[in-house]
Amino acid sequence: MHFTHALFDMDGTLVDSMGYWDEVCGEYLRQVGLYSEVVFETLKPMTLPQTAEYFESEFGIKVPVEKMEKEMCRIMLDHYENDIEVKPGVQAFLEAMQKKGIRMCVVSSSPTLLVETCLKRHRLTQYFEFLLSADEVGKGKTDPDIYFEAARRLGVEPQNTLVFEDAMPAGLTAKRAGFPTAAIFDETSAVEWDELRKQTDFAFADWDEALRTLA
Repeated sequence: MHFTHALFDMDGTLVDSMGYWDEVCGEYLRQVGLYSEVVFETLKPMTLPQTAEYFESEFGIKVPVEKMEKEMCRIMLDHYENDIEVKPGVQAFLEAMQKKGIRMCVVSSSPTLLVETCLKRHRLTQYFEFLLSADEVGKGKTDPDIYFEAARRLGVEPQNTLVFEDAMPAGLTAKRAGFPTAAIFDETSAVEWDELRKQTDFAFADWDEALRTLA
C-alpha cells in the first residue's frame, strides 16, 4: 500500500499510557469519595471534557465539569512528566518514516499540554509537523473530524494517509472515513484485538513488526 502521510494516535499507540488513563478515573473518583468501576471502553474515545461530563451524569458528581477536567489533567500531567514511557521500537520506526519522506502528525484525544509534555520529554516532536488534540476539534474520536482536520492541514487526501490506532472505536472511525488504517497492539485493548485486526488494513504486534513491514 502506498501512503505519503501518516497520522499517529498517542496513548496506547506511541506511548504506553493507557493503564494510567484507566487508573486516573478511579483516582479522581476516590479523591471525591465516589469510587466506582468505570466502563473504560466507553471512555477511551472521549476527550477530557466529555469524560468529566460523563462523570457528572453517571455518578452525579456536583462539581463543575471544568474543575473535574482540570484535576484529571493534573493527575495525568504528573504521569506524563515522570512515568509514561515510549513503546519499544517507536523511535526507530519514526526515523525510518522520516527518511522515506513520510509527513507525519499526532492526533490525540488527550489535551495538547499532555501530548506536548510527553513527546518533548522523549524527544519525539522532531518527527511530527504538528500535534492535534481532539480538544481543538471539539469532538472525540467517535467522530472523524480530527482525522479530516489533520489531513486538511497536511494538504493530503485521506486515501494517501495511513492512520495508526490501538483501539477499536478510533480505528473504525478512521477506516469508515476513508483512511487506510494500521492497528498497533496494546494490552488494554487485547479483548478487541482479533476484531480490530480484521477491520484494519494492517495489524502489528509491535513497532518492530511495523518497521519490517512498512520501512
